[in-house]
Amino acid sequence: MDKQAESSDQIRSTVDDVLASTQFIDIHTHLFAPQFGNLGLWGIDEILTYHYLEAEFLRSCNMPPERYWNLSKKEQADAIWRVLFVENTPVSEATRGVVAVLQAFDLPTGSSDLEEARSFFRNQNVEVHLRTTLQKAGVSTVVMTNDPLHPEEREVWMRGVEPDPKFKTVLRLDRIVRDLPAHCDALLHSGYEVDSQLSGRSISELRRFLFDWHERIQPVYMAVSLPDTFNFPEETIQSRILSDAVLPACREFDLPLSLMIGVRYQVNPRIRLAGDGVGRADLRAVERLCRDFPDNRFLILLCYKKGAPQKGQLASCRSRTRAMI
Repeated sequence: MDKQAESSDQIRSTVDDVLASTQFIDIHTHLFAPQFGNLGLWGIDEILTYHYLEAEFLRSCNMPPERYWNLSKKEQADAIWRVLFVENTPVSEATRGVVAVLQAFDLPTGSSDLEEARSFFRNQNVEVHLRTTLQKAGVSTVVMTNDPLHPEEREVWMRGVEPDPKFKTVLRLDRIVRDLPAHCDALLHSGYEVDSQLSGRSISELRRFLFDWHERIQPVYMAVSLPDTFNFPEETIQSRILSDAVLPACREFDLPLSLMIGVRYQVNPRIRLAGDGVGRADLRAVERLCRDFPDNRFLILLCYKKGAPQKGQLASCRSRTRAMI
């Protein structure tokens, strides 16, 4: 072996060793700590009925979506397994992820049914299984997505839950920023005097709401997904909520605001979550946010088009020189 090849092998071996021993933090998940009970979904049936796999399944067979939604969870998982894993080779990112999970737990990937996998998950203790999973994945900490206006989740928080230290929190604000009129009643019921036109004390009450939930869940950032039509600034309720309530609160708490720009919900409503899409985002809106709020920090997920099909790209965007998380 020549010296150059030997050096390359040494570099590769060193990189493999470092990656194998380095713990990672997953900064965006939809996982829940065990204390959140049934809000945390797990098991092979939940893995297989994730909406990426549902979209692939409905593209790959002749089953009408309405018939699929009328199946039980077990029947849906069986149908997806048969079409995407038994009758076809699992080569997509989503299907290869399922194969990786099964291999990690020494479960069969070529079986014609799911009985062994179901038996395995059925016999697991959730808390022990979560820790085992994180250890196998080399992940030290995950960040949840926490919606204070989700009725079931709100109830858990109001009982005073103390989440697992491995599960950090994020204050997700989609219901407030994207569709305040539909959720004013929930805010009023919780004791916040907010109306759909942001009149009177609405802005100060939204600030109080953010303060209360910051104190309650101690988030590591705030987050909202926005459509491809998002512009800033503009004369809209959404723009006022961002500029007058959310961004000042983030600055006060020294929290980044994560903006996922380009989300198009229910492009194909027949297939529910699997029917969401993306559109081209306008970078000028991000430029104006950074210009007008130079002391804020941002995490930006953009959908854009530049000489290629639309694609998602994670961009760490900020103004001036403060470090990004």
